[in-house]
Amino acid sequence: MRESSGSTNIEKTLLKALNVLKLVNIPHYVCGGFAVQERGYPRFTVDVDIIVSDVALAIEKLSMNGFKKNPGSSMTVTDRETKVEVDVRPGGKKIDAGPLELPMPAHVSDKPRILTLETFINAKLSTYIGRGIERSQDHADVVKLVQVNNVPRDFGVDAKIRDEYHKIWDALHHKKV
Repeated sequence: MRESSGSTNIEKTLLKALNVLKLVNIPHYVCGGFAVQERGYPRFTVDVDIIVSDVALAIEKLSMNGFKKNPGSSMTVTDRETKVEVDVRPGGKKIDAGPLELPMPAHVSDKPRILTLETFINAKLSTYIGRGIERSQDHADVVKLVQVNNVPRDFGVDAKIRDEYHKIWDALHHKKV
């Protein structure tokens, strides 16, 4: 998918960012479009999304190692070589205005640490619930992730987003509520 869509720079940028984070001992999770692809749904993405334990330190260290800070954003840097943006999100904080917090990463690695499917669906639906139509891609991602991974209705999603998850699952399986 990344080769056919021309987004191999996404993976290159991600690996470069993870190498920097590993050097300075910052744990991470990968979320966003790259993680959607890794969880079985090949969709186009133009940036990299990483959850870290310390956003300010991550931005500082990335900015000193091949990335530049983006004007107007305290949580985005751009790879100077590939021009791919990296959105750095804070672990342990509320997901936009949604009901859940992003998970706090605990492991340092130069390999992409992808969120579990359960945690990923929780995060995507929480963001969608908090921001609505402007985050419709998160809703669409959940729909596709449920389909391609054959996720059951009783999947272990958080109680705060369970009703929205059940609406999606029921609609996909034509169940009347």
